[in-house]
Amino acid sequence: MPLDVSVDAATAADSSAIRTVLARAYRANPLMVWALPDEATREDACAAWLGPSVDRYLAVGRVDVARLDGGVVGVAAWRLPGAPPPLVSLPSPAGVLAALVGRGRAREVLEALGSAAALAPAAPAAYLNYLAVEPALQRRAVGRLLVEQGVAAADAGRIDTYLGTTDARNLPFYRRLGYRSTGAVRLEPDGPVLEVLHRPQGTASSANHMTVSP
Repeated sequence: MPLDVSVDAATAADSSAIRTVLARAYRANPLMVWALPDEATREDACAAWLGPSVDRYLAVGRVDVARLDGGVVGVAAWRLPGAPPPLVSLPSPAGVLAALVGRGRAREVLEALGSAAALAPAAPAAYLNYLAVEPALQRRAVGRLLVEQGVAAADAGRIDTYLGTTDARNLPFYRRLGYRSTGAVRLEPDGPVLEVLHRPQGTASSANHMTVSP
């Protein structure tokens, strides 16, 4: 059953809770398994790698959080078209990844991720970079509420939205929300497949309040 959660805009005070939710939710994500192969340290590595990005999104993007009993249990972070670049600060996401896996391997991972750039929409669009829900609360409509909040704002601004996922289990969920694939790339011969999905603004969704979500 859906949970009685509230969704609102995140603040800088939510940064550590957001990192924690991302790390727990992404622990078994194919991208993270490939980029951060040490299972014993992966949650900490995820939090360290994604933490600087979280702070940048809080500064210049759109970050919505789902709260249950006052705690953050889900997050959706969007890169908005036309947003100003964040102030340069350390650590950088690329620098953290290099510290975790070595500069050579970090370069390979980032170049592989960059190979999907050609699949992005030609017109300015909002990019859903992170969607995560506490594992124990997944499939309870929390993810759907988070995505719908950002999509509604994009529709109001008459812009499209898009995203990429390496977890094929998420594809039916996004398709119910009106997303359609624009193509896919394999991240190196031994890496996961990254599929890019696009939702034109105003697209009808087939989701309802009984639809499960990540």
